[in-house]
Amino acid sequence: MTKFQIIFFSALGLCILTIILAFASFDFIETDTAADWTTNYFALPIFLVTAPTSFFVYLKFLQQHEAKEYKSKSLTKARTAFRILMLSLGITGILFATTLSTIILTNDTGDVKTINLNAKIIDYHTTRNKGRTSHYIKIQDNQLRGIIELKVDRPFQIGQSFIKSMKIGRWGLLYSEK
Repeated sequence: MTKFQIIFFSALGLCILTIILAFASFDFIETDTAADWTTNYFALPIFLVTAPTSFFVYLKFLQQHEAKEYKSKSLTKARTAFRILMLSLGITGILFATTLSTIILTNDTGDVKTINLNAKIIDYHTTRNKGRTSHYIKIQDNQLRGIIELKVDRPFQIGQSFIKSMKIGRWGLLYSEK
């Protein structure tokens, strides 16, 4: 295994570990605000750093492993550009999820305030990814700054009361630990 592979797989493993830890550590977590911050403030800078890095990594370490040679130089250049773009987007996606997870994990540090919610569920939806269902609710409570979307661990009904002791963390995100 080369030094590049060791560094690459170690970094990828740390990113995946951070993502898993963030979403496995909490029963309920306000994800939409953290996702908005990551999209608005971090996505473009991450892509602007990963694009030239991907260009360098592809040309220095990956291009030498290309098996098929095209007769046309333009097809070879198009393949190279496409693969650099895909590498940039893939690394950007991983770093986006890692940044989102880091926001969620660091929210649980520092000055934490506990509140008791008696909120009304105004919306409920699910998403399915690779056979796993994620549940999300939107709640409204007088103590909160408007409507909050939470990732929850089970199904709920619209109109149902959501009574829970929760915490507001360092970044102002609402959560409860498992």
